[in-house]
Amino acid sequence: MSNYLKDYIPKIILASASPARKQLLINAGIQVIVSPTDSDEDILTPISPGETVQMLSCRKMDNYLFSNDVKQTSILTCDTLVYFENIPYGKPNSRIQAFQMLKTYSGNHHFVYTGYCLIYKNKKFFGFDKATVYFKNLTDKQINDYLDTKEYENAAGSYRIQGRAAAFIDHIDGDIATVIGIPMKLLLKTVEIN
Repeated sequence: MSNYLKDYIPKIILASASPARKQLLINAGIQVIVSPTDSDEDILTPISPGETVQMLSCRKMDNYLFSNDVKQTSILTCDTLVYFENIPYGKPNSRIQAFQMLKTYSGNHHFVYTGYCLIYKNKKFFGFDKATVYFKNLTDKQINDYLDTKEYENAAGSYRIQGRAAAFIDHIDGDIATVIGIPMKLLLKTVEIN
């Protein structure tokens, strides 16, 4: 078996506008075609965090397949949510909300769940991964300086670990790619056995 995702999926349609997700795939040596899909991300029924991101990823895939006629192609959709004390933190609606999120992480840990839905060999595969992120103690100035960069905008949980927020991290238990937005190790396992 190969240790490289590109050996199984040399080319993929990424149904997401996330530059971070695109970069993860490019870094893995995969040719990426970006073709975003719009999807309702409302959670109507309370379910576990893992089931939530998995369901949202599959909903995105269903919407993509409904709107696009694609065959013999690998397609990937993902969804990421941050959970702090069992409360889901999605993308912030404002700078104030982003500040509050980052303030709650300070000196604490939280969980990042990323779900995926993959069309591979004309079959649908889905699942999720979880990582635990431990933040250093942050001052209000550090948070505000970060918010000034606007990097928090459109980011699940109000930060991008692959960007300036890397300085806030004490350590991570799990796959950093899961925190960035694609559970790469889990995807590799999925394609290796199918």
